[in-house]
Amino acid sequence: MFDSFDIKYTDGLELDGSFSITHINYGCSPKFHGEDAKDIAKSSRKNSITSKDKINDVLDNIRMFNGTEKNYIITDRIYLWKKYWFEYIEAFDKSMKVMPDSVVTVYIGRHTIELGLKYLIMVKKGGIVKSHDLKKLYDEFDSEYKIQEQYQEQYMEWVDSFCELYCKYIEGDNPEYFRFPEYKGNANFAGNRLDIRWLCYNLSLIILKLLHFSGLEDEYNNN
Repeated sequence: MFDSFDIKYTDGLELDGSFSITHINYGCSPKFHGEDAKDIAKSSRKNSITSKDKINDVLDNIRMFNGTEKNYIITDRIYLWKKYWFEYIEAFDKSMKVMPDSVVTVYIGRHTIELGLKYLIMVKKGGIVKSHDLKKLYDEFDSEYKIQEQYQEQYMEWVDSFCELYCKYIEGDNPEYFRFPEYKGNANFAGNRLDIRWLCYNLSLIILKLLHFSGLEDEYNNN
């Protein structure tokens, strides 16, 4: 990245880049699985500052927008969750190819499962469960879709158990495991003997199962 930007540590920061409103005039946008974020949730942002083509007097208005918005309509919220999920699936896939033994890779995979479960819950009930616990999220997912009551969904067998055991015996009930080296209660990272590829195999399989269940395999693969 240092070569890509042709930077050295003595260069000055472009502090205006830390204000959302200064970005709007550049016409740029993050990508969510190949789609410009500025094209997402248009219906919710008709009168939003982010829908404006240009912001005049940027310096006078620099603190008027903090980068967040409220009251997206439910269809836009669901669409945004889906795009986030797709983007993390792709990021996990690429990280597996470049850094297959990295703690960063396994964390991205774990977060991808969390996003997938929250997306599917959002689709069904119009809201998410504010938890990072994969078992709790899976239980809510199961409650909404009655997974175990449907014979055709038996490919989901053991997913709930893996989520529960992973959170307890890999993460030690610390959802930020792999993200930080220390956690609550003076607990430290102790995963020095973990087989990251084995973990990622299981995380990949759960992601694939959720993607198939969602009916979005073709949409994901075609983008």
